[in-house]
This record gives sequence, structure tokens and C-alpha cells, in this order.
Amino acid sequence: MKLLSNFYQVSGEVLTHRFDATAYLVNCGEFSVLIDCGTAEGYEKLIENIKKCGVEPENIKYIFGTHGHYDHVGAAYLFKEKYGTEVFLHEKDVERVESGDGMKTTAELLYGKSFTAFKVDRILKGGENFSFGYINIEVIHTPGHTPGGVCYVLETTGLKVLIAGDTLYGGFSAKIDSNEEDWKKSLDKLCDRQFDLMVIGHSNPTLLGDAQDRLNDARNSFAHYYNPWFKTFKDKYKY
Repeated sequence: MKLLSNFYQVSGEVLTHRFDATAYLVNCGEFSVLIDCGTAEGYEKLIENIKKCGVEPENIKYIFGTHGHYDHVGAAYLFKEKYGTEVFLHEKDVERVESGDGMKTTAELLYGKSFTAFKVDRILKGGENFSFGYINIEVIHTPGHTPGGVCYVLETTGLKVLIAGDTLYGGFSAKIDSNEEDWKKSLDKLCDRQFDLMVIGHSNPTLLGDAQDRLNDARNSFAHYYNPWFKTFKDKYKY
């Protein structure tokens, strides 16, 4: 689904598989970049969607992970094996994916799946800027959902697009090392910035405007009430 001239949503529940978080294709000209890549269950459909955007999967040079969870980077090993794609991830989420931790990656915890471990090629710390021709991608470290959560700021065609991953509206659990105080600071950090548009980690194909007010509302509503009745994806419930 085309969102901007060189920016596409290619993964998500309605586009690939119900396990999948949103993933985005950025066409940089000579090569392309994915922001997250979903799960192995949605991989084949993801490849179809990439091709529909006029990009061959072997042209995907990098995957920028927002954090080390199954629904966001579970399919990264397939891109690495088949196409030699390099994966970027924040240093504080590296261990969970390189060890294939079924709990901290949420693979076993939520989906009843094993996480296929992979080697992270580029370790992020936050504050990096990557310029790919007319595209710039900035890394903002936003811990809280996980210790190594990041947001990306895509600058293209004169617009700043916040790619928030699960920093906005992501789940909270001590089992995945969520931290309330860190998360509040991350939301403050985002609210101190200015963005033209934004996308989040779980949604239908949508490019959201009024980013500043949305961020302020998210910060103001954060942590009022935790839901202990969350249903896992791996189990079936009658009600």
C-alpha cells in the first residue's frame, strides 16, 4: 500500500498475516530498505507485496528493526539467508534475537512459535543518521516497551515521518523487560520533537496526520491502567 511517493506499508494483519506488525518499504533508488519485516508466517505474502511496489526482494539491502520481537523481526533470518540482507537493531535488544529467546522475543509467549536466531549486522545506539540519496533515516532510542526499542524518522520529499513501532500503544509486561519510567521518558522525548506524519506498529495501512497532538495524547494517557486479561495469539478462546 503506497503511503508516499517512495514509502509503502507492506506488512500487517490485513496485508500479510494476523501475527504481523506493520512493516514499511522505503525505496531509496539504487536499493531499498525495510523498517521491520513481520513473521515467517507472513513472509511469502510480504515478498508478493514488495514486488507489487516495483521492488525485487534481492534489492532489499537493509532491515531496520524497531525492536527485537517476533511480530516485527521474526522473518529477518529468511531475508538474511536468501538475499544477504543486513539487519540493524539497537544494542539492548540484540541478545534476545541472537539467542532466540522465546519469551523476550514474544515468539513462544504470544504466538506459540520458536524464534529463529540470527546475527545482527549493525548495532544501533540511538542518534545515528543514515543518508541514502534523497532519503534520510534518523534513529531515536525509545526504551520502555523493550530496552532496545527505537523509533525512526524518515525524511523525504520535505516531510518528517515518525515510524513509531511499538513505542506508541505497544504492550507492557515485565516478562519482556518493559519499564514504565523509561517509557515515559521516551514519550517525552518524542513530544519534544516535531513530525509532519507518523505510522505505528499495529494498524491497517494508514499515514497519520496531526502527529503532535496524537503524541501528546499518548503521553498523557500512558500507564493509567494495565489490562491483565490480554489474550495470547497461540491459544483459542470461545469468548
